[in-house]
Amino acid sequence: MLLYSYGLVTGRFLSMGNTLAKSPQELTLATARSIEKQCQLILEPAPYPPPPGYVRVHFYSHLYRIYDKSPPDLAADIPLCRSGGLDLDVVKRQWGLETCLPVDPLRWKPFQPTHPDYLSAVAVEVLSHGQGCIKVIEPTVSHQTLMQRHTREVVLGMASLVQLSCLRSFEMVYDCLETDTPLPALCRRLHKRTRRIASAWKWDEIFSFLILCLWIALAVASFGGYIQWAPGERARKWVHTGSFSL
Repeated sequence: MLLYSYGLVTGRFLSMGNTLAKSPQELTLATARSIEKQCQLILEPAPYPPPPGYVRVHFYSHLYRIYDKSPPDLAADIPLCRSGGLDLDVVKRQWGLETCLPVDPLRWKPFQPTHPDYLSAVAVEVLSHGQGCIKVIEPTVSHQTLMQRHTREVVLGMASLVQLSCLRSFEMVYDCLETDTPLPALCRRLHKRTRRIASAWKWDEIFSFLILCLWIALAVASFGGYIQWAPGERARKWVHTGSFSL
């Protein structure tokens, strides 16, 4: 019973963690928006080879996109292992994939590695030969993962709706205050006067004013009994203990 309860709690915790993680669809949408902004700014990304010890990996959401020679949904330079192989778990963590399989560049079919979730150095060389990258897909997705991704989409959509509603409500309230009350005009006038007064003051005048306020505060504290100067008592204590505090 205890083991069952522990497994249930652990499963719920992992499910929540997967729900909070970004899905490949979100990353694909963010990448598409980034590319669109670059196209609007006429910034063509210059092709460059991956750094030493890395291999370029292209992710495609569907196999037909590779057949159609479409651009990849996601692309990244993934570090290789010390042996020169590629750990597919790193690729899955990079994009929130549940499963990951490379695509054979000659037969255009998913390639089943000898070791699960690991490509040897020879496999990396063969799969990236002639194209400069390894193309991967997510062949299967469990029903639980699909539900988690859909739940995240719904939650994000509701959060965006709430944010938009709050902004719209704030705009409506501000428009009402702007048109029906003199409060915004008074605030702007007060802000202008405050800036004018602050710009008229000089730093030496501000410093002198602060010193004056400090002396006034010390005088009030002395007359009110909050501070006891007692110079003789403090001197005797300093002689015996080396401290001025009473």
